Amino acid sequence: MSTRRLVSATTANLVVPLSGLLVGPVLSRELGPEGRGLYAALTLPVVVYGWLGTYGLQDALTFHLRHRRISRRDAARVALLATVPLGLLGVLLLAVLGLVLAGETGERHQFLVLALLAPLHILANLLVGALTGAADVGGVNLVKVVPAVIRTVLLVGVCLAFDLSAFVAGLLFLASMAGGTAVGLRRLRRAPVGEVPSGPLPLRSLTRYAAVCLPGVLAAVATARLDQMIGLPLLGARELGFYAVAVSVAELPMVVATAARTVLMGRADGDDAAAALRVARLALPLTLAACVVLAAVAGPLVPLVFGAVFAPAVPPTVVLCAATVLYTGGQILGAVLLAHGRAGRSSAALVAGALTGVVALVVLAPLGAVGAAVASLLGYAVAVLSAARSVVGLPGVPSLRAVTVPYADDLRFLRARFRARRRPGVPAPVDTGSGAR
Repeated sequence: MSTRRLVSATTANLVVPLSGLLVGPVLSRELGPEGRGLYAALTLPVVVYGWLGTYGLQDALTFHLRHRRISRRDAARVALLATVPLGLLGVLLLAVLGLVLAGETGERHQFLVLALLAPLHILANLLVGALTGAADVGGVNLVKVVPAVIRTVLLVGVCLAFDLSAFVAGLLFLASMAGGTAVGLRRLRRAPVGEVPSGPLPLRSLTRYAAVCLPGVLAAVATARLDQMIGLPLLGARELGFYAVAVSVAELPMVVATAARTVLMGRADGDDAAAALRVARLALPLTLAACVVLAAVAGPLVPLVFGAVFAPAVPPTVVLCAATVLYTGGQILGAVLLAHGRAGRSSAALVAGALTGVVALVVLAPLGAVGAAVASLLGYAVAVLSAARSVVGLPGVPSLRAVTVPYADDLRFLRARFRARRRPGVPAPVDTGSGAR
């Protein structure tokens, strides 16, 4: 079952970067390198705050639903109630960021308008956290896929019909999340048959767990997206445009890491817990294979898809492909730590990686997009090494290999599943995740 969930979640997560690949070339040709950089500078802080602005509550909801300390309906209530203060705080902080970082007055006003959509993204991430803990992979998929489809249709259609500005493109992109939140709320409030109400809301427990996760959330955001958030003053719009294109290509294989994290942090009992480790062992080599192929074809692919003017984005794309492999390792190990209640250790690993990445970005900024890519690589490397030290010795995790490298039994299992699909009469093997060598 866990392997099937990995495939389902990976397929759904793939829709998001594929949407970016469909929209990205159209926007890049419409806006040019500087316009593409401005688009990233206007939208990315809002998207990033959607992750950061949960302040650890997303992971807290996941943990409490995983261990049945709160019901799905109550989790929906918590998400809605928390979005009000967290959203207001987000709008205020983004407004300050806009006043500090935005260049011209017009750009500053545009950013302030887009900042009003931050609560929508906070709510979406809280819903994803709750659905993940409930092991509702289908619900998680819908929250991600519906906005991706909406924004693809809107942005491509508007680009083909009208002259599009970076601001209007950003407005359409950010507002599309409304579809995901509507679907997520409906899914979460539809409690399964037999679910027992959780009683009083465990607000104190949620708050404590969120506080432990908070440093990790801040660090994860800093490691993954701070380079683009502060890239405008450090790199300039043109280099930021190249870097944004490189990220949109190199992050494609990250869907495997996101899917594995969803499976690992969901409810798991008995054989499902062992099968979840198989998911972890399969995710890293799958990502490695995808990144090797992507790096090999980046040279002709990037100019072909985005236009010859974006040829300088090829070198950072190759560097970021290597960084994606490390990112996947960090996501898997971090999910294992969180699933075992080791939020503090997960946060410590992410903080170490974030500090490394920020310092490296400042030092390497003169190298432009390539320097930013190398900074990300260094940050991910430190994070994954730190997390690896903490995973060793966890209950149910006999060794680091148990969550990183497939066993021979894993490969036999995959071959058997493949044969069963090709021959409908052959029963599919049961996914017990035994890990036999």
